[in-house]
Parts: sequence; C-alpha cells; structure tokens
Amino acid sequence: MPFKTRHVLNSILARGFRENRLDLSPMKAQKMLFYTHGWHLATTGTAAFDRNFEAWDYGPVVGEVYQDLKRYGSGRISNYVPDPEGKPFIVNLAFTDLYRSVDIAWEKYIGIPAVNLSAMTHEPGSPWDVIRSRSGTVIPNEMIREYFVGLAKPQA
Repeated sequence: MPFKTRHVLNSILARGFRENRLDLSPMKAQKMLFYTHGWHLATTGTAAFDRNFEAWDYGPVVGEVYQDLKRYGSGRISNYVPDPEGKPFIVNLAFTDLYRSVDIAWEKYIGIPAVNLSAMTHEPGSPWDVIRSRSGTVIPNEMIREYFVGLAKPQA
C-alpha cells in the first residue's frame, strides 16, 4: 500500500533538515519526490505514495504538494508539511524499501540545482515529455516505472 504523499515528502525533508540543505526549495522538493517515486516504482514495482504526478510547465508536480509548499516561493523549505489533522508525519524508518528509494534519489540528484533537475525531467522521451506531447495532464505510474527501469539499465 502506498504511503501518503505528504509523509514521503516529509521523509525527504527530514534528510534535508538533518544535512542542513540550504537549497531544498519547493521546486527541488517536487523533483526529489518525483525521482524517489520513480526509483521506488523501478525497484519495487509499487508506487511510493498515493497521489499522481501531473505534467506542469516546470516538470512533474503533485498538485497537493505544490499547494503545501507555495508559501516558500523559490526559497528554502523550513518546516515539515502537516497532514489535514495538522500532524507532520514522516514514514517509519522500518520501511526500508522506501528509504532505499530516497537514498538512490538523494545520492543521484540532491547536488543538482532545482532548475537543472526540472530540465532533466523535460528530456525527450521522459514521462513528462510524452504526456505533454499528447496534451495530457496525469503521468501514469506505469510510464514512470518503465522510464526509471530504462535509466537503471547499463548504457551501451
């Protein structure tokens, strides 16, 4: 069963707060959420969380997360995102598959500026690119999974 999106976001934010990341803006958080979700789909075959990504102008976005983070503008996120009951949950560390996906995304992408991560999600053949070319909105998880499985294969 997938986790709540805000809980996965908070799990990513927790690592950023622990490491005192000064560049964890809303855009970067969205992209880290996308890459965590993609690697989770590729490595486990299951969704990391309960919401879908949509193909927005600046790349894949979870609308709920956008609303939660828009108050930060392009600045650093400084607090966890509470759920509707006002509690800022993170995913229990016992869920190692999720944290393995967070680790993969973190190691590969955290050092890349948000604008570059956004550009990477726009690459030809990416799920965002395919959905935008079809004038679609929702990016299917199966499409994300296939894309990340392809990224995991050694390049010839």
